[in-house]
Amino acid sequence: MNETVDLILKRRSVRNYLPNMLTEEEIKTIVKCGMYAPSAKNRQNWHFTVVTNAEMIEEMNRLALEGMAKLGIGKEEGYHIFYHAPVVIIISSKIEGYSEINAGCVVENMALAAKSMGIGSCIIGETRYMYRQKNKADINRALKIPENYENDISICFGYPAEDEQEPKPRKENIVDYIL
Repeated sequence: MNETVDLILKRRSVRNYLPNMLTEEEIKTIVKCGMYAPSAKNRQNWHFTVVTNAEMIEEMNRLALEGMAKLGIGKEEGYHIFYHAPVVIIISSKIEGYSEINAGCVVENMALAAKSMGIGSCIIGETRYMYRQKNKADINRALKIPENYENDISICFGYPAEDEQEPKPRKENIVDYIL
């Protein structure tokens, strides 16, 4: 094995964070690693909204939970879509083909970069529910998402409050080789 493979195999979603804020340098490094993700035809048609404002993180959580409730998606009392992480990055893309795939590459680059720095992360798809009960334009304006861009996915970051978890067993019989 090598260092990169070892990092990939050890990365886990973190769902319990210390309240300590990441440094500006750590955040900028994570964002830069996201910017270097591959994109279809190298369009790099993404936008990053870095949220460290605790009130805005709480408002996004509230909007998402309300949107989920409108769809009948219930969560236990006290559930927080960002697990109280101090940093949330929203990846939005220009509305055109492959944006979801590009955003997936971005969040994985960011998650691996964070792991390499001792920072935990969790990729979050639930921010899409914010748009279920409030004007999309208002939310995008508040999050500085450019016109003609859509929220693709989010990822939260913070210092893990618990020791690293062991991986869950991988599913079997999911690979076929055609030689």
